[in-house]
Amino acid sequence: MDLTFNIKCKVCGSEESTSIDEFRLHGINHCIPSIARYFGVHELDNLSYLMPTLHQQMQYQRYMEDQQQQQDILKKRKIDHNNNNNHHPLPLPTPPPLPNIVTTFNTINSQSPNTTLTSTLTSSLTSPFTLTTMTVRFKSLIGSQFIRQTIFKHVKELNNKKIDGNYKSLSGIEIIDLPRLGMISLYGMPWEFIKHYLPPLEEVLLKRRWNVISRYCSHRNATLSTLQQLLEWSPDYDPQDQYESVHQNLFYDISSQGHTDILKYLLKIYPNIKTNGNRNAITVASEWGQLSTVQLLSQMKGVKCNTDAMDKAAENGHLDVVMYLDQNRTEGCTHKAMDKAAENGHLDVVRYLEFHRTEGCSTNAMDKSAENGHYDVVLWLHHNRTGNGKCTERAMDNASKNGHFDIVQWLHHNRSEGCSEMAMNNASMNGYFDIVQWLHKYRREGCTSHAMDRTKTLKIFQFLGKHGKMCTPKQWTMHFLCNNRTEGCTQQAVINACNSGNFELVKYILANLNVECPSTAVDSAIQKNFSLDMISYLDKPCTLKGLECAIKNARLDVIQYFHKKYSKSNVLWNRDVLNMASEYGHLDIVKFLHENRTEGCTTKAMDEAACNGHIEIVKFLHFNRTEGCTTDAMDFATMNGQTVEMIKWLHFNRTEGCTSMAMCHAALGDDWDSVEFLQQHRTEGCHEDIIWDSRFHDIREYIISNKLISMESIKQGRIKQMQFKDEDSDDYYEMIDLINKYYGI
Repeated sequence: MDLTFNIKCKVCGSEESTSIDEFRLHGINHCIPSIARYFGVHELDNLSYLMPTLHQQMQYQRYMEDQQQQQDILKKRKIDHNNNNNHHPLPLPTPPPLPNIVTTFNTINSQSPNTTLTSTLTSSLTSPFTLTTMTVRFKSLIGSQFIRQTIFKHVKELNNKKIDGNYKSLSGIEIIDLPRLGMISLYGMPWEFIKHYLPPLEEVLLKRRWNVISRYCSHRNATLSTLQQLLEWSPDYDPQDQYESVHQNLFYDISSQGHTDILKYLLKIYPNIKTNGNRNAITVASEWGQLSTVQLLSQMKGVKCNTDAMDKAAENGHLDVVMYLDQNRTEGCTHKAMDKAAENGHLDVVRYLEFHRTEGCSTNAMDKSAENGHYDVVLWLHHNRTGNGKCTERAMDNASKNGHFDIVQWLHHNRSEGCSEMAMNNASMNGYFDIVQWLHKYRREGCTSHAMDRTKTLKIFQFLGKHGKMCTPKQWTMHFLCNNRTEGCTQQAVINACNSGNFELVKYILANLNVECPSTAVDSAIQKNFSLDMISYLDKPCTLKGLECAIKNARLDVIQYFHKKYSKSNVLWNRDVLNMASEYGHLDIVKFLHENRTEGCTTKAMDEAACNGHIEIVKFLHFNRTEGCTTDAMDFATMNGQTVEMIKWLHFNRTEGCTSMAMCHAALGDDWDSVEFLQQHRTEGCHEDIIWDSRFHDIREYIISNKLISMESIKQGRIKQMQFKDEDSDDYYEMIDLINKYYGI
């Protein structure tokens, strides 16, 4: 079936095609190379790691074909030989070895269907110095099943991951199966797609149809033609009913997407639609640069506007919108318009506002443009603005922080505001050694001890010529500060050095500066997973936080080290240690603490182990210790989505039981098995709020159909609040229908 419809490519979002064939061609020429780059295969150059396998397959196939030809020739010769009664044996040819292949790409153009990959092969069939040139078209490359599977296997794995309970992307079949017509409201599919899968009108609740169509209107993929078809399907749609929350800001939401044709159409057939709602439509259209929508809204009576419209348009660089508002509206703007335009580097907008408006700007204009590295804007403001157009010392301070050396130098030579100690502090913190050195030489503000304290690690880049040692930019900065500045540093320098993960920097500080290593530095070293030799080099105890990091990182060696060296420390050892080991699920550490320490644990140990699904630790604590657990064990095991096996084990082996929160947590986590088990084996039930809070329709229906919530709770009317929830997961109308069905309200 040849489907034709207008739909944007979901990979790049830019290609709009009308047929499947065009999509295929677009995918081969554009999106597949884009996917390769997404996985770090930049401009397809790094696809060479896949080419050897492809070439080996091709060479091996040729080799087998050659072998078959040789065998055929031998058979024919043998037949001829027998016919001639010649009994001398015929030598078999020596099979050639598989070629050694070195592949390099010389030319590639991923935008053309005739893309070629020119590969140079070194073949062992001839001289090792003989080169055979082979040209492989891109279509041939992507035609390899191995390469396609390798690329799209990773794409599928990434897309199958959930974010906040939702999949990142769905296939066409999965979009069709979405509940509550999600193919329309969530994905904005075109009519040529959805018309094949729309249910009969009577099967969809009236309010659900209203909700879906209104949300489609404000979807970025919405088109007028599809909307018109939807209104034919559901002619009783009425966005003028302001009781429905989805209609209250419909005008605003459509304006934000710039669907001017949809706005005109709705205003024509629904003249009483609310145009202002709770938010300003012209402002949002201006913010997103929707000029045609701004023009339409400006011509309508009663549509509100204020200075935010031009301010937001200027902030986002929409010069055409700024010009229209200036020439056709009277609200004007504030100084924030030029401030924000300068901050974001929109010089054309800054110029227009300067010559056509009188609001001007504040010192934030030059300060922020310097901070963000907009050199051209800084120069223009300097030469064209006076009075409030000057800057403050924050300009050089923050330019130093972000490494804009050219702006730092220009401000020094052309402005008089100067800088503060923060300039050198910030440059040192972010590793800009050239700026630190320059400020030291040409400025007098100096720095504070924070300059050295906040110096962190970047990758090692060259030898320090004077000492013949490797150093990072920030180590070089520290060496420079030690030899040229007198502010010194504090213990924070050691802590930050440990946070940076560079042990050489830590040793340099302790060896060359009069600073003692604090316990919090040891915590940082443990958190960065330093080796035991490095941790013991610091020769200081950690805090309980450091011990927690060791447990979290499964560092039994670190636990044993501190147990041996600081066994009597009241700071390190208490019942929380075994609790944390149980929580993080490291059975070897749990056993070591149980056998070698006397502090014990609390019921929190088993509670946390159950909560995080560590059933072996739960069993160990159950059989070897007496603290037990509380109802939190079962309650929170369901909250974190642990398997029903944990719930079953606690139910059949412990006596603490659970509360109604167990089923509530299971319902919130879409844990169907746990909900069903608890309903069949426990009597606590669930709380009425689960109908309000859960996002999973099937579990809600199960709870309602089994009447797990009392009639009294239902009659309280709290379920009516559901309609004001997040609309992306709203099934309020369906829940009302179920309650009427099972409770007869």
